[in-house]
Amino acid sequence: MSELTRRNALKIIGSTTLTATGLTNVASAHHPKDGSSGGTDTTSGKMRLFSEAAVDGAHEAVAQGGYAYVATVTGMAVVDWRNPRHPEEAARLEASNPAGGILDVKVDGDLASLASNAGPGITLVDISDPHNPTEIGFYDVGHGIHNNFLTGQHAYLTVNESGKTPFSKARCEIVDVSNPSNPTKVGEYRLKDHFPDYAMAGVNPCHDVYVQNGLLYQAFWDAGTIIADVSDPSNPTTVSQFGAAPNADRPYPSDSRLERYLTRPGNSHYVQPSPDGQYVYQGAETFPSDFVDNPDNDDYGGIKVFDVSDYENPRQVARISPPDVDAFRTSHNFDVTENRIHTSWYNGGVAIFDVTDPANPAQLGHYASEDTSFWTAVRERGFTIGSDIGGGLVFLHTDNGELGSPSFSGTGRPENPGLGESDGA
Repeated sequence: MSELTRRNALKIIGSTTLTATGLTNVASAHHPKDGSSGGTDTTSGKMRLFSEAAVDGAHEAVAQGGYAYVATVTGMAVVDWRNPRHPEEAARLEASNPAGGILDVKVDGDLASLASNAGPGITLVDISDPHNPTEIGFYDVGHGIHNNFLTGQHAYLTVNESGKTPFSKARCEIVDVSNPSNPTKVGEYRLKDHFPDYAMAGVNPCHDVYVQNGLLYQAFWDAGTIIADVSDPSNPTTVSQFGAAPNADRPYPSDSRLERYLTRPGNSHYVQPSPDGQYVYQGAETFPSDFVDNPDNDDYGGIKVFDVSDYENPRQVARISPPDVDAFRTSHNFDVTENRIHTSWYNGGVAIFDVTDPANPAQLGHYASEDTSFWTAVRERGFTIGSDIGGGLVFLHTDNGELGSPSFSGTGRPENPGLGESDGA
């Protein structure tokens, strides 16, 4: 890879800084191929803008009980949308030191956890009164946490410390948060303990996690998806591993790691099972040759569907391709329900697919506009909520609403992309 191309690649991926890994700023991008706005047509598909709420710094968003909780880089915002026609920001919490670079939030009941991508752990917040969120604890890992998951009495954290090789200490750390003012580590799943060759390849961080019915679903980048049994959180055990890129267990020299990290055929960037656990959806965040000097790489990442009814023999049964629009459109975060998947594609917008038959996904609707770039899409109360990077939330509906852009302006489409322009870092 030429130095010019490498420099351009670093510019377009400024939303994720995996510190102390040897690979920095290498996981998230949201800029069109030609550096322009990359506009797309809002009239396609059946998704309409029902309502909106401006949220400065918006990144990951989750919904619970008529409220949306939004990571804002410096903390968290709470959007009250119990009246979906008039959602509004109801509260904002600025996380105290040493938190920083908060791109991810998760909630469960009266507790929220904020992952500090540029800080050393997670901030725990009491949300029993959503209009008055109160910081009650901090768990210090000593390393940036890009993503986390919160369920029951435990938080699951992506930790990517490095030894001599980037990501060689990649792991999911499990924390008991039953007493949020005094969180304690109870266990971990370390890639090197279970798949040492993948750990030493230099391109396999633990990027994201999801927990359902005592199973931990881990996106380990080119090493694929690894399911672990965490019914005993102090002793996670491997259940299945699938979706790895070819040769992801071979060491990569330092001068080729960035290109390998960014391009096809990898990777496992985000993962979520179906509610019944029979299928797993694995999203890839990959970039075409316009972004990285690789003539064989001409496609953006999509979402693979795996049948895991037999953990000994998981099978890929489908792939959801990015929207067919002239914009930067690799897969990012998504939400799976019983028969739908709600997906975000950066400048490619938000799309819903019918997965009643997971082997044959069918697109039901699509929303995009010239000035939006989406970090996530989640389903709640009959709506799809999209988080427009830096700008706010859009509440989308397949039957009701208007065509067009939200009135707020996000920060996901800088005309001259540079490090940190999307996350305030």
